[in-house]
Amino acid sequence: MSKLKHQTTPSQRSLAQHELLEKVMLADDISSLDQAKMIGHPILDVRKRCQLSSHYIQAIASGQQAFLSTNLIRDVVQVTPIALAWSIGRNSNCAIAIRHRSISRCHAMIGQYGENSFYIADLGSSNGTWLNRRRLASMERRSLRDGDMIQLGSLDLEFFIAARNLTTRLQRHFSQS
Repeated sequence: MSKLKHQTTPSQRSLAQHELLEKVMLADDISSLDQAKMIGHPILDVRKRCQLSSHYIQAIASGQQAFLSTNLIRDVVQVTPIALAWSIGRNSNCAIAIRHRSISRCHAMIGQYGENSFYIADLGSSNGTWLNRRRLASMERRSLRDGDMIQLGSLDLEFFIAARNLTTRLQRHFSQS
């Protein structure tokens, strides 16, 4: 992994600075710079994919491990720990803690099932969780797909999935931009 620490482009330096990304790449036996770029490129350039909102949550799946990246916190890219589920809410103990007036303390959860599949569930929030304009009942789970629109209270965001089997499609999208 020391190769990542001696890169020259700004994107590569940003990727190398994320220790969590390095751990994921090592755990999934990603040893070449090309393999690292395949995981890192979608993370660093996800805003190019946003079409309906300036905010996003992106699930990054590499083998059996996954984590989220988001710009919901002060519009800076944040990366969550590797997990199977991530809570979203105002509470500082949430994996994604958002200080927004319409977000409940424990508002919603995004979870992983299977290798590259994700769901969202409302955790009994006051102002609701919507997926593609349909409100979720409290504790209802709905599958997430790449490009889905999520609304947490009055906050809109897009959901993306970056996984090895999506890499080719994502690379085509970025090359067209």
